[in-house]
Amino acid sequence: MPRQMPDLHAELRRRAFEALALAEVGEIARIEAASGSRTRAGLHPIRLEALYEMAYLRVFVSWEAFLEQAFLRYLCGYASAHGTATPRAGTAFCSTLAQAETAVLNGNAYVLWHNPSKIIARCRRFFSVSQVESVIASNTARLDAFAAVRHRIAHAQADAKAKFDLATMTLYGRRYPGSRAGSFLRDRDISVAPPERWLDRLAQELISLSRQIA
Repeated sequence: MPRQMPDLHAELRRRAFEALALAEVGEIARIEAASGSRTRAGLHPIRLEALYEMAYLRVFVSWEAFLEQAFLRYLCGYASAHGTATPRAGTAFCSTLAQAETAVLNGNAYVLWHNPSKIIARCRRFFSVSQVESVIASNTARLDAFAAVRHRIAHAQADAKAKFDLATMTLYGRRYPGSRAGSFLRDRDISVAPPERWLDRLAQELISLSRQIA
């Protein structure tokens, strides 16, 4: 009988909510601060946007950690609510998580989990059928956009700005002055009722995808 996948989805959700609280407490402090106070003056929009960026980085890092841990366990034959993965013909499941990690690293110090195309290629290297590939492949365009938001926070190059602009056009149909990720994340998506901040929208979508994966 296959080993059961731990509740990795719940762990991602917990970490994501902790990250979202960073931005929420900034908004609360600004609202509750007395007019003319140092707190109110200090929590101007640019600084609040920085909190949103920090929160999103933490959410995205948690998403990457979730993907890695789910992948390694599927590679060891663990079963989730969606069943087990099917190894490629002529291959077998790994016996331990350490063995699975060594196989995935393939001599590298680390592998990246933000790029949907690379994740799909990694899945096809080990599995003929896997829930990870199915979900990632079905959401590649949005996950590419989510990764572009992450890269814009971490990088200032023209390429990061251009890809961020493309991401916000894909997600919301508009660009933001200075290609500021925090400005986008703090903005509200008015296409839903009630409108929600994009930070919350993206986090909730990643949480939802994690449930579909494991």
